[in-house]
Amino acid sequence: MSGRLPFALLLTYLLIIVVIDLVTPADLRFDVYAALAPVTASVLCTYPQTVFIGIADFSLMVAHHGVLPGDVAAVNRVGSFVGNALMVGVSIAVARLRRDGDELLERVRATGEAAQRALLRPLPLRTHGMVVDGFYVSSQREALVGGDIYEVLDTPYGTRVLIGDVRGKGLGTLGAGAAVLTAFREAAYHRRELDSGVVAMEQGLSRYHRSHEYRSSTPEAHAAEEFVTALVIGTEHDGDGPATAEGKVPVVFVDCGHPAPFLIGADGGVRELEPPEPGLPLGLGELAAAPRPARRIALPADCRVLACTDGVTEARDGDGGFYPLAERLDAWAALPTPELLRRLRADLAAHTGGRLQDDVAVLVMERAPAAPGPDAPAYEGAVGQPVTNSSKATPGRPPNRSATAAMLPSRKVRQ
Repeated sequence: MSGRLPFALLLTYLLIIVVIDLVTPADLRFDVYAALAPVTASVLCTYPQTVFIGIADFSLMVAHHGVLPGDVAAVNRVGSFVGNALMVGVSIAVARLRRDGDELLERVRATGEAAQRALLRPLPLRTHGMVVDGFYVSSQREALVGGDIYEVLDTPYGTRVLIGDVRGKGLGTLGAGAAVLTAFREAAYHRRELDSGVVAMEQGLSRYHRSHEYRSSTPEAHAAEEFVTALVIGTEHDGDGPATAEGKVPVVFVDCGHPAPFLIGADGGVRELEPPEPGLPLGLGELAAAPRPARRIALPADCRVLACTDGVTEARDGDGGFYPLAERLDAWAALPTPELLRRLRADLAAHTGGRLQDDVAVLVMERAPAAPGPDAPAYEGAVGQPVTNSSKATPGRPPNRSATAAMLPSRKVRQ
């Protein structure tokens, strides 16, 4: 708050005190009440405004006593000056401390935001022929990230997308989330198969648990509780975009105990893409007898895939009812992605009354529009941000397209 209104009101207050003192008998003194102005300014106004109010208060008092000496004894007059000067000095000191505290808080907030943005990059992100847009809302106030994670990468093997949810919520889950993100980012550039990348993520989370066992008196129980549900999505590069001869995009999903994504058709149809078998969350993979199953589809060029965390599907209203995501998507299927995401975010807030009980992450993956010319407007996401290129590959290193030919066979979408 700039403090302009309180500043103007306090100046008016000082003038009113002077006028009252001028029109009342000399034996009635109201100037003592003027000391309230700098005290109030130290709380409501900026530091320069408080200094100005303090100087104005003291100057008006000195000038006022010079104009109306009255019958006030000299010792009382000196006492009034000293008391007023003391109040002004304390008020200015308080205002300076408040300003320094606000500046420190702003620096800490900026540092925290930079660290959080390094963990989760702003959306939308663009890869080789794909655009991934979405939004993220932390359940913890003043935090940009929490227990949900996501990433979009343009790798030599194709587009790689991750969305996940660490058990728990808020900032206490950042460690496990960062471990999974780091493992995913590394594996995506060196492992062609998605299931191999999932193994690397499992190993990364296990290393994190082992290195942080000292945090709990029962580290084994603590590590077992901190699992991560995740959904890994991959497409392959093919010519100018990740499409087959029929114009469809080969896509593979590996589910790690995460809510199933939705396929949004151009005709308005919406269906859930359930995995062949539910996969165990990351951190519990050693309990599985076989690798996590993958599902492969051929994504039509005019279709989209929406993935989210359970902060959306398990959001409750005042009566305890779950958020009807499939119903909402069916009603909004014809909307452009940015508008669909804006509607979804606003409707989710309305459903929960603005009181989220869990972190929320939503991603929508679709074919990128044709490469724009130099004068064409950039695609803007749900928050009005231009698309960021998510490629981190070494400059000059071409995508290894031949290596992915057998990885993602084209199949029709399973009904």
